[in-house]
Amino acid sequence: MTRQFSFRLISLLARYTNLGIIIFSVSILSACQPRDVRPGMWLRGEVLTQRVDDWSFASDVEEIHIETHPWYGIPHSTTIWCGVFRGDLYVGSYGTDKKVWEKNVARDPQVRLGILGKLYNLVIKPVTDDVLSAELAVAYSEKYDMAEVFGNEIPKWRFYRAEQH
Repeated sequence: MTRQFSFRLISLLARYTNLGIIIFSVSILSACQPRDVRPGMWLRGEVLTQRVDDWSFASDVEEIHIETHPWYGIPHSTTIWCGVFRGDLYVGSYGTDKKVWEKNVARDPQVRLGILGKLYNLVIKPVTDDVLSAELAVAYSEKYDMAEVFGNEIPKWRFYRAEQH
């Protein structure tokens, strides 16, 4: 291998490495917000710090965003359904396997929820009261028409209460 060829090879590798870094950076920055089933990273929007005593404004919102904190340090965000019951905000998940966001919340319950372009720093706690869970399941079924979405096999839901800290 000649000296000139080695220099050209190193120069090409450096150029394409820089191009790779640029492409990677652009993809990271453009993929921040989740959309439909595609997860994202950091949520964007105005962070509200004032206390919310009644979450009724979120009653008609179909999907919200949740940003969680995985063990590897880069936020994970996704879209989820929400419900408001007696003025409190709840999020839910279904299926036998827990979703990525649920596993993250089990490790670190501090989350950021995105609702109508506004961001709220909250703590998510699992609902352990069976009566409340049943009431929330009815409210979710009414809001999201579970029979239309799932047919005759409506899954069991797990619910989480959003609390301000």
